[in-house]
Amino acid sequence: MKLELFGSASAWPLRDHMFLAAGVLLALAPLVALAMGLDERTLFGRSPWDKPLRFALSLGTYAVTMALAAQWLLARTRVLGWRWLSAAVTAALAFEMTWIVVQAARGVDSHFNNRTAFEDLMFSLMGVGAAILCLGAIWLGAAASRLAFVAAAAKDRVIALGIALGFVSTGLLLACTGEALVDVNRSQTAINASTVLPLLGWRLDGGDPRPAHFVAAHLMQALPLLAVWMAASERPQRQGLFFGILVCLTGCALVLTLWLLP
Repeated sequence: MKLELFGSASAWPLRDHMFLAAGVLLALAPLVALAMGLDERTLFGRSPWDKPLRFALSLGTYAVTMALAAQWLLARTRVLGWRWLSAAVTAALAFEMTWIVVQAARGVDSHFNNRTAFEDLMFSLMGVGAAILCLGAIWLGAAASRLAFVAAAAKDRVIALGIALGFVSTGLLLACTGEALVDVNRSQTAINASTVLPLLGWRLDGGDPRPAHFVAAHLMQALPLLAVWMAASERPQRQGLFFGILVCLTGCALVLTLWLLP
């Protein structure tokens, strides 16, 4: 079966700038990796470019996922306020990445840095940006939730539920795990002289909320992709089973996220 993920191309201009942002972020990753190899400075025992690399990949993946989900939804239903929300999300992505790169170039931390009043203000603004990213995911998930029950095609209902559960879960759990990160003040200072996983930077000695943050961040990719795979099975009579699987996996992901929190 040919699974048509996107309908009319008329909705594409509404998300072009977000795809552009995704392209810039992902294209930035190899440049940052190059900077890691050329810059011999260290920040708390690690390269100052370690965090920009992780964020370029993470935010780029977020932007691609948002753009694809928005395109799919806009081809089938109206997403209230999407023009304004997508502009806000894109601006937040640009702000977050720009400040992280600027601080890395200066050789100082971008997170939990209150050495100066300006840096403290910028970190607070990064919190606002993170809230906008969470809101964007929740907003699209809420738009998809209605389609999950009213779409004419069974495959569309399954995919819509995957988007709804994945995006809402990510939006809510990112806020929860992000607050845990703030509470334990896990900046690069906290992983100095610790055994960590390469690139991810997770501590292996326990008490690190970043694994939970990672799981929360990627539910918005995992659940919709699973839903697309299910929808391609050409067995619409199994919609109830697919719905049940998606809901159960969402519950398991919630439990796993909370279990991983210190």
